[in-house]
Amino acid sequence: MTPSEPVGAYAPPSPARSAPVARTKPTMLSLSAAGTKYLQITRPYNVALERFEKAANENMSLTTLQARAKAVAAANLAESGALRSTVWPAKVSTQMRALAKADAAARPHWLLAAAAESKSEMADHVEQATAAGGKAPSTQIRQLLGLPKYDEKDYS
Repeated sequence: MTPSEPVGAYAPPSPARSAPVARTKPTMLSLSAAGTKYLQITRPYNVALERFEKAANENMSLTTLQARAKAVAAANLAESGALRSTVWPAKVSTQMRALAKADAAARPHWLLAAAAESKSEMADHVEQATAAGGKAPSTQIRQLLGLPKYDEKDYS
């Protein structure tokens, strides 16, 4: 309080002192650990993609396809975030950033597919998502990490 303020006037409490927070830098993964982490991060998206593809191939209802497209978009968002927040070995860091960027480019098309009012409209958005997402980063990442080639059977 200052001398000009009346006695009993409100005075905000003094901020409490706290100990400094120690921040640790995330540790870069080894190549072996990076392979395991990559498969862990990408599995939900790959499963969602295969479930969508199976539903489309079986000519399931538009409502089912919309729900599956929404699941793909959600898994895409989670994958992108996890890829960006992981400290990857230098050997694959550029490819991981490219994959996260491809995920971000594909996501709006998956969201539009989920909101499509017809299977034809949905097919157009899925085609755009596929073109925007590409497979090049994933294929190269798998090669650099010594992982087997992508096999749909592993995710269906």
